[in-house]
Amino acid sequence: MASSPILLSADELQARWRDLNTRYFAGLLPPISIVWSTRLTSSVGMFSSRSGPRSPQVVMGHRRREIRLSFPLLKRLAERSAYAEQELLNTLAHEMIHQWQFDVLKRRPNHGLDFLRKMTEMNRSGEVAITTYHSLQQEVLALSQFAWRCRDCGRVYRRQRKTIEPRRHQCGSCRGALQELRVRDVNRHASIGANEGLASRANKPTGQMTLEFSFPGA
Repeated sequence: MASSPILLSADELQARWRDLNTRYFAGLLPPISIVWSTRLTSSVGMFSSRSGPRSPQVVMGHRRREIRLSFPLLKRLAERSAYAEQELLNTLAHEMIHQWQFDVLKRRPNHGLDFLRKMTEMNRSGEVAITTYHSLQQEVLALSQFAWRCRDCGRVYRRQRKTIEPRRHQCGSCRGALQELRVRDVNRHASIGANEGLASRANKPTGQMTLEFSFPGA
């Protein structure tokens, strides 16, 4: 993986995490792995867990949950903008709110009232500018090789690989059927919610699931 002054090392990411944990979460968040992902290309970050927030736990270890950051998207942003370092900090802070929901509130991460209140509280400091959607549309489009559109609400899902199967997946927003787009049509269908995830037809969750929350069966 190529190095970049913006794409911090594992130790540097953990240092940023510890600082944010102390400033905004009173040090309540337990340790978590933070990794660079080369496969994450439609969302800048993701909070991932192998089990639910109330599952029995022997040890709250690094392996059970992790925060993933998109190496391709942030690397591309760093090549064209000095804002990349701030975007990285904002993304990490965003995913830490999801970790707070999961580890402290014992709830599945979402962008509901708990998230919005914490986001507003943190943004007041002026250090971070957390939002519910990233602004790297240009980078997402550059990496997109495949796309699917919901037949009902029109939401578009972009992927670098052909990982969506319309027979097995449905729209995460309205649960509508998905239609694959031709490669030449991919960039014609821009959507601010390009980082929204899918609901599996075989294992439907009770609430909206997004790409940045990863659970078994999601």
